[in-house]
Amino acid sequence: MYSVSSDFQVSAAAKNAAWTRQLLIGDSDYTDAVLKWPTISKKWDGVNPQTVVIDLANEGQLFNFLMTDPTKMHSTVSLKMGFTYVGSEELLTMFSGTIDSARYSGGSCKLTLIDKFRKLADRKVGDTTSPVSYTASSYLVHDMGWYACTSLGGLSAITSTNNPDIDYQSWSSWSSVFSVDNVRVKAQLTGQTPLEMLRKLSMLTQSAIYVENDKIKFGRFTIAGSGWITLDNSKVVDAEATLDDRQLVNKQYVSAAYDTTSKSFGITVQDVSTYSVNSYGIRENLIAESFVWLTDSVSALNLAQRIITSNKDIQSRYSIKAPIHSVLSTIGDAVLFQDTMLDVSDTYRIMEETLNMDSGLKTFSVDQTQYFGAFILDVSALDSSDVLT
Repeated sequence: MYSVSSDFQVSAAAKNAAWTRQLLIGDSDYTDAVLKWPTISKKWDGVNPQTVVIDLANEGQLFNFLMTDPTKMHSTVSLKMGFTYVGSEELLTMFSGTIDSARYSGGSCKLTLIDKFRKLADRKVGDTTSPVSYTASSYLVHDMGWYACTSLGGLSAITSTNNPDIDYQSWSSWSSVFSVDNVRVKAQLTGQTPLEMLRKLSMLTQSAIYVENDKIKFGRFTIAGSGWITLDNSKVVDAEATLDDRQLVNKQYVSAAYDTTSKSFGITVQDVSTYSVNSYGIRENLIAESFVWLTDSVSALNLAQRIITSNKDIQSRYSIKAPIHSVLSTIGDAVLFQDTMLDVSDTYRIMEETLNMDSGLKTFSVDQTQYFGAFILDVSALDSSDVLT
């Protein structure tokens, strides 16, 4: 959850909370020009630039400075929410980025904002003639993620919480997971972007990589901690349940040890849930990535077993719309969700969220696909029937 003062928590818990909203472009406050506050969304593995649109009054040509000097589109734009106290205010940054486009019509201006992932999407690394290779040795996943953001993406490489681009604390926790699991990768880039590289690392490790508070955060979910909030019939505006058969996977193949010369994989690992196959019928899936790839059978099995653990059953996903007093909960946090009509009372993890700054409602998408007990890699599965070479 966001770290705030006790005063903030008390104020946020009020049914008719008197929220303060703020729009900053650079150091200038343009809050009074806002006609409609935007909707802000983020997803645990949504490794794509996120955009928001904000409508502004421009009768006095307040925002014409962008046409006069388009370089100011690269100024940092912040959308904040919080509370004003006597003599002070406490605001959370709900979105931060730059201006992707500005559209003028009559006396209004519509700004499209884009987050920090934009910087990683604007660069191309290598080409087919001169590829950029990370093949001399095997690299730990977190090191490759760091290279993608810094060496290749141009973001800050400061190795402390003072890093302005990367949430260093979350990256450090993420790195400790793969230091223990020893998941290793190689890569060869022939024109891909650092963002594509980061997206593949997220997929190959079931990692959460997203932007929050203008910093890239990293995580790998297992057991949720204590201290979750409760969302029940007294606090929820609306709730929906979805069962999606398409998310089911009960036999997973993962290829590894890619050879850039022969353009083939040296290893393919598999994991299967016999129970799920017998219950639902077989649902097979193959992951075979060739510009960022897992290097060995143990790393491949780590992914295969996690996917089977997460996807061997059809699980309910809930969309929960709640008043904005739930604003402090965010991606990765756990919630106790109770609903008499849906006949549910259980703990789930927030996988997606949408904040409507205008209406004061926050919608959570929660499930248990990344909410399981301590993950233990079962290397005993690496027998002749599970490794195809």
